[in-house]
Amino acid sequence: MKSSSGVTESGPAKGSAWRAKPEDPRQVAFDVLRSVDTRGGFADRVLDGRLRRAGCPDERDRALATEIVYGVLRRRGTLDRAIEGHVRKPLERLDAEVLEVLRIGAYQILFLDRVPDHAAVHVSVEIAHRAAKPGTAGLVNAVLRSLCREKSRVGREALVRAAARGEPDFPGWLKDLWKRDLGASRARELFHALLAQPEVTLRVNPLKVARADLVEALAREGFLAEPVEGLPWALRVVKGSGDIRQTRCYSEGLCVQQEAASQLVVDLLGPCPGERVLDLCAAPGLKTSQIGARMENRGLLVALDRKPARVRELRRLCQRMGVRLTGALVADGSRPGTTGLRERSFDRVLVDAPCSGLGILRRTPEKKWRPPPDFRALAALQAGLLCAAAGLVREGGVLVYSTCTVNRQENEDILEGFLVGHPGFRLEDASHFLPRTLGDLVSEAGTVCTWRRPGEFDFFFAARLRRTGRRE
Repeated sequence: MKSSSGVTESGPAKGSAWRAKPEDPRQVAFDVLRSVDTRGGFADRVLDGRLRRAGCPDERDRALATEIVYGVLRRRGTLDRAIEGHVRKPLERLDAEVLEVLRIGAYQILFLDRVPDHAAVHVSVEIAHRAAKPGTAGLVNAVLRSLCREKSRVGREALVRAAARGEPDFPGWLKDLWKRDLGASRARELFHALLAQPEVTLRVNPLKVARADLVEALAREGFLAEPVEGLPWALRVVKGSGDIRQTRCYSEGLCVQQEAASQLVVDLLGPCPGERVLDLCAAPGLKTSQIGARMENRGLLVALDRKPARVRELRRLCQRMGVRLTGALVADGSRPGTTGLRERSFDRVLVDAPCSGLGILRRTPEKKWRPPPDFRALAALQAGLLCAAAGLVREGGVLVYSTCTVNRQENEDILEGFLVGHPGFRLEDASHFLPRTLGDLVSEAGTVCTWRRPGEFDFFFAARLRRTGRRE
């Protein structure tokens, strides 16, 4: 007997070609998700490594594995809600491997039109045979077949809408935080935006190529890109298959992958040729290399980071992009005096501070399912870095503080505390330094809050400060 969803009631169809071999994209996704959950790694790095080991030559297989990994991480709460109605015991009593297989199967059934239901069920059963305890494959088969029948009965949209009620794809601590800081309506907008697949945004390297010429070069390699309004070096990839990092344009340093909000921070800093500029928390070097390009390799550019491996990564990126660094130092940014840097010697200093990363959760959705960050410790670190940086800014110089998070404790509170303790600095209205088309990203206080356009940007905060020369 076969249901209307195409699933054979007794199990996998006889002679089915859908088998979970080690290089099958769904098996790859399972391995990545289990590694992320058990070892605490970042999904992008674990996925890159697993795809290399799998040797998936078909770009469609690589794309499917990527879609499943990030889809399951983004929609895990909704998937668990949909699954639990078809399991006789609480999900927390299921073996972790079984629950992961069920999530992978349910994601395909509920969110991927291009994967037939019978394929999603059959391969999930095969993965359970391979990776879970004996006898659990039958449970996987029964649960996913039951989910397929429910989808056929009520429709996919209604099923997903019911399962997603109450924002189950976000932890309670984050919902409480944003509803308190932003209000319920704005918080819902941000949650909705974080469920979307992020766009691929590139930064053109003007040291090597003009933006129009890069668009043509990318088209020859199969990628269609278009300019991002208000950002002179940004391109949004709107069409193309494969990994943009494998293109000749990328390897030759004509461009780098950098989100639009991240690029906006350096535009706010406004470095110019011939100036002395410091990037205090610089790794992996995206903003450092952007600063160097804006300076046209003229002037003094120093980058600091605490970890030697990250500084090496920064140097490699700058070398590929053709950016000349005056110095890339392994140092604690909260203690710049140990590096020999002179007080009040820099025209511009950027503090792109370590933060909770809540603004980039659509790129790092695995962080939603981990314990909440220690916001108090982060705030202490951020305040220390900003105070240390202040001592390095010359009179009339510019200091920019930025994070990739949405949290008053790490953003506005840090800024307000700094201004109270440093009367020699004043906050400048960011709208005076950005194109008019981006003016709506600036708050009433004059700070950049890119979550004011939640569907277009990752969520960054930035404030521009100027040393006025008053005594502190």
